[in-house]
Amino acid sequence: MSNTKSFWGESAAHIWLDGKIVPWDQATIHVTQGHMFAHSIFEGIRAYWNQDQEKLYVFQLDAHLERLYRSIKIMRMESDFTLDELRAGSIALCQKSTYREDIYVFPTVYFQSHVQLNKMIGPTHTYIQTFPHASKLDRPDGTTASVSSWTRITDNMLPARVKCWANYRNSAMAWTDTTLSGFDEAIMLNTHGKVCEAPGACLGMVTDGVLITPSVTSDILVSVTRNTILQIARDVLGMPVVEREIDRTELYTADEIFLCGTGAEVTPVSSIDHYTIGEGGIGAVTQQLRQAYNDLIRGIDTRYPEWRTEVG
Repeated sequence: MSNTKSFWGESAAHIWLDGKIVPWDQATIHVTQGHMFAHSIFEGIRAYWNQDQEKLYVFQLDAHLERLYRSIKIMRMESDFTLDELRAGSIALCQKSTYREDIYVFPTVYFQSHVQLNKMIGPTHTYIQTFPHASKLDRPDGTTASVSSWTRITDNMLPARVKCWANYRNSAMAWTDTTLSGFDEAIMLNTHGKVCEAPGACLGMVTDGVLITPSVTSDILVSVTRNTILQIARDVLGMPVVEREIDRTELYTADEIFLCGTGAEVTPVSSIDHYTIGEGGIGAVTQQLRQAYNDLIRGIDTRYPEWRTEVG
């Protein structure tokens, strides 16, 4: 890491590396098998700026770090840092940069150099980077999607519940193929031919006033944002939520479709495979979810305070 660019744009001047905040241009890492073979896991976490309060809130920090440590366990990694230490490091890094805008907080854990390919067990390195990244919850239109010909990886193949870079090759194949065909997003099916998720987001379908989403055993990432949206739908909007298998053709006749995730936030889908979803705009439920989500992530709605970590 020798420049000031992350893969999503300008990065901060400092990074948290193995327990210390250091200048970005000094945060060098060795070319280890951990990165060479993508034996690394990560979390994408958003923090949102509330201009009226002049406060920055990291959203669902604890839930994301808890998922990171579940991934560490499944990957047979050994970390020198506790969840609380990574939590404190994430907050300290945000404080160091004195952000007054929406940002990403991006912890990554990867195997050290002496871990061998035929026995990926052992110690790790950890870094946390931050960079500005504006919300797109106010986008005025929906995204276009197609059902990918690439099948989603299965739990017994390369577990989608582990947020590791290796999994994203499967996502990238589907996403690249879709965008080259003129669509914005891909929707993937699992080996049973059932709707799974988009390459970087979970899927929600609204039909007859019910929010329907694939279950966590449908080869999807156990998404923090998905869990948040389902709770908002139940508690704030008061609508029924069903987790079950979804057939491909159900998508075409749905009243509304949206994608949700840390990066996607709540993204309305206007068409799939050239089938118009609903009336082709942003559905009423999707808009309600977007507004409720926006107010909660920024602390405008003060409910669920455990979801927000204030950066002093």
